[in-house]
Amino acid sequence: PALTGNVITGITNSSNGGEDHDDYEVGIDNNTTEQHDVMNAASPHEIIADYNHDTEITRITGSEDDDEDTIAIATTPREIMAEHVDKKLNGTDRMKNIVAARLGLMQPSPDIVEEMSKVNISIVVSHCENNVKWIAGYVGKEYSIKDITIYSKCGKEVEGLKELKELLALTAVNVITLPNVGRNDHAFAYWIKEHYESINKEKNEKNENNNDIVMFLKDSNRHQKRFIPIDLLFSHASKSGFGCVTKPLCDCHCNVEQQDVPMMQHQRKSFEKFTLGTYERLERDDTIVFKNKRYPVMKSWKDDMGFVIPMSETIPVCYEGLFVAQKKQILNQPSTAWKEMERSLSRGDNIIEGHYAERMWASILSDVDDESARAVDEVLKPHINVGQCRAMPGLTYIKNT
Repeated sequence: PALTGNVITGITNSSNGGEDHDDYEVGIDNNTTEQHDVMNAASPHEIIADYNHDTEITRITGSEDDDEDTIAIATTPREIMAEHVDKKLNGTDRMKNIVAARLGLMQPSPDIVEEMSKVNISIVVSHCENNVKWIAGYVGKEYSIKDITIYSKCGKEVEGLKELKELLALTAVNVITLPNVGRNDHAFAYWIKEHYESINKEKNEKNENNNDIVMFLKDSNRHQKRFIPIDLLFSHASKSGFGCVTKPLCDCHCNVEQQDVPMMQHQRKSFEKFTLGTYERLERDDTIVFKNKRYPVMKSWKDDMGFVIPMSETIPVCYEGLFVAQKKQILNQPSTAWKEMERSLSRGDNIIEGHYAERMWASILSDVDDESARAVDEVLKPHINVGQCRAMPGLTYIKNT
């Protein structure tokens, strides 16, 4: 049943039950009493699970067998999913954290500053024309940053370096010039390609407990109203391995005014068919080489790169090209895939491959185990609604009622 609407004010076990079932008297908030047969019901929770009356239920209060404790029942899809993760989902803490992060259920760790003090944090920035000092304000002074690499791609001076050095206590910020191809996605793939072997070496030296972090950012903060707090972002990375800087976007059939809640997860079948005919957000967006006949849809590009992604009904998507990941997650994909990705994104500046890459970062930098992927599906599936936006096919959302 939908757990919304009325309140059960009391449940008592009557003496009329036979050998195979108990009879319960169920008090509803309109002061009427309904008698309901429940096969071998051991608790009010089983009554909730089997309740067949038209009345929708929110919670149980009162007593059963003189037990005066109030029994709280989840009322909204988000509460139901959180309860599912906490009490019903079988798996490791890591798996539960992955599910919670993917479904927007994770809360900031109270010890996140201390946790992050034990790991190295790197920042990679793709720069074209914007002042980067906002990064220092977003990250804050509580977190110790090991190094910052800025890839300058448009031949313009990088403004805001002084603020980064002062606020992040760095003596230098490494600025490297790259050709203006593939936007930020090329810069990120280039950094990964160049650091893959050193990350692998560090993992072998420090074993699996090496939880060093890398943040991938654009120079622009035009979507900062949708940024999640830095404490929550680092909690996502620390507990589940990946975090998206921006909150999921509600679009098309998803309606914020009706309290619909967009999810990071996308329906895989629809998502893999994503494509665009053209893209012209900026005046400098040349569309001559935008399309590539070799990659008519997302799946064709993903498969050609050689990325390994778990089999599941839904997959995570992080929009806007700002995210954080544990460095060891990079090693979930073969080095050949990263090299091929960097090569693919070098074809031009405004190209369809960049839009494919933007939508794939969360999947290729998340854990690749099938068990975690199926667990996300298990918790989300009963509440899922699917939008059909042209730019966001397969976007899922829940109605928070």
